[in-house]
Amino acid sequence: MAEQDVPASPSGVPEEDANPPAPNPNAPPRQRRSRAITACNACRTRRTRCDRRSPACGFCRTRGLDCQYEQSQTSAASRVEAELAAINRRLDYIASSLQATHPTHPHPHYQHPQQLSPVVDAENQDHADSHASHAVTGVERSPFQLLVTDCMMEVLGLGPGFARDLVRLERAITPPHARIGLAARLCFLPQQQALAALDAFSAHVHIWYPILRPGFTERYVSVLSGPLAPGPESCLVLSVAAVGALALEDEVVRTGAPSPSYPEKNSELYLEAATASLPAVLTDESIESIQALVLLSIYHCCLSRPCQAYDYAMNASFKVQNLLKCVHEVGKEDELYEQAKRCYWAVLLLESELRDQLEMVDSGIWNCDDKVDLPDSRRSWHFDLDAGSPGTTTASSPGSIISRASADGGAHASDRVQAYFLAEIAMRRMLHRCYTAIRRTPHGDIVYAPAIALELETQLDEWQSYLPDAVHFRHLAAPEPLSNFLRVQYYCCKMSIYWPAVYQCIQDGGATTPEILEHCERFFHAYMQSIPSLLTAVRDCIVNRWTLYATIFTTSMAVLQAAATPCLRTGCAVDWAHLLACLRSTRTVDVRIVQASPSLSLLHRTLADRLADVCPDDATITAPAHPIP
Repeated sequence: MAEQDVPASPSGVPEEDANPPAPNPNAPPRQRRSRAITACNACRTRRTRCDRRSPACGFCRTRGLDCQYEQSQTSAASRVEAELAAINRRLDYIASSLQATHPTHPHPHYQHPQQLSPVVDAENQDHADSHASHAVTGVERSPFQLLVTDCMMEVLGLGPGFARDLVRLERAITPPHARIGLAARLCFLPQQQALAALDAFSAHVHIWYPILRPGFTERYVSVLSGPLAPGPESCLVLSVAAVGALALEDEVVRTGAPSPSYPEKNSELYLEAATASLPAVLTDESIESIQALVLLSIYHCCLSRPCQAYDYAMNASFKVQNLLKCVHEVGKEDELYEQAKRCYWAVLLLESELRDQLEMVDSGIWNCDDKVDLPDSRRSWHFDLDAGSPGTTTASSPGSIISRASADGGAHASDRVQAYFLAEIAMRRMLHRCYTAIRRTPHGDIVYAPAIALELETQLDEWQSYLPDAVHFRHLAAPEPLSNFLRVQYYCCKMSIYWPAVYQCIQDGGATTPEILEHCERFFHAYMQSIPSLLTAVRDCIVNRWTLYATIFTTSMAVLQAAATPCLRTGCAVDWAHLLACLRSTRTVDVRIVQASPSLSLLHRTLADRLADVCPDDATITAPAHPIP
């Protein structure tokens, strides 16, 4: 079946434009960006919040002090900022080039499973009236998405309603704070426990969604030392303590270390105290209310409760979109805008991670992605208790611990977190903009488009090539969580690109072209490359465990279905013994991870049953007749 409109180059960009123009060696040096001073001299000395009013802030005005602000400082953009900016420039260049090179004959393809575009017959696309008639319906496009949807579950032989059953199981869970009771009990937070929770939050949670800015540690200690009056700031600080305590309780799963000596359910007590402030948070418009909602969403992600997490993320999404509208009217040269940007991109990542798997309603957050700047590369907040002296904390003041723990030792960690955050944003934007390899034939059938698949893989490899060394996964002898997660994203995208080829072979069930068989081989190879990293990530990444295991389930079930297709078994050059070992390795996921969620338990049992039927422990997969390269 011949394909129309093959791009002039593998990337879909004309040869003369295949690469963006080289930088001019005679160009002036890069501009130095201004760093705004966010507090007057008096408030900076006292380490208190400043309302930044001019000519005098509220604190100085009420006390008759001379209110002075230092002049703006400048600092050169970091290497991380420059390298990650190159990723986004390249993505914008590719997107604009694709639009420019196919103005009258766009490939009738659909977007990556995250967002699908209308598919239009190339022969009739000049006629506006034919666009609607050739649009792909949700039912038509669902089989081409490697997601936990009802249609995809039917393709995998699980019957109708399986995906809806997962959502019903999750919705039937009583939230932890509802079990405890909404009336918050008085919580005494010993200093050592509070700092240990903050350390765990920084090391295991904030690295994935870095929404906090430098100076938060002082606020954390100050609020916990006070009366904890209901309000957005108390909710924010207590949510950090709750998530951090949850990360501490999870240490036994990540490392097999003994449980902490203090009560294991501290996280629920902190959550109870945090949710007592929810009425104030939901009606408040401050950045602290948005950060609190983001953290409550993350808390439920850590519990593998995706539906509850999505509810909080939706609330945070509406709030941050409204706040950004107000900030745009006032101006962008403000610390508030920087915090709002971080919240916006964190919510966008959270919503994208959850909505695509659960088929939830879109909050419209993607409508703003081209209007909201990327977060700058000034260091985000970082805390490391080991930088201080934990053994002497009882004899030290909180301020001395903070000053030691916030020393330069955290600079490298903060840069790595910032690099990951920008790389993940670039990946999500690429998935949202780029298309996937299907097209509609003149007869109305939706078929696989090999040339588009190659174009998409080229774009994915471009993204990988621009990753900074701090988070690159080319050499992953000892997996680092952030780099390993990007590696998972990379190979899962490859599987998504080539799944339509596999699905077409499953549906046709007969002979196909050598090119499509080669692309099916790429699907199998991407799965074998991804599984070790997926199994590591589901252990280390507490915030994305539900979606990571859902990905293990869906891709493994798809591989089992594909391996049972005769034309793929006989026509693909795949190391079937290695593939079988990868499938069996999915059984090694810690049972405590899947038992934390009723929906994960169902996925785990279903996959285990299918593996037992298809490839029991003593089974082998017959090697192909031709040699494997």
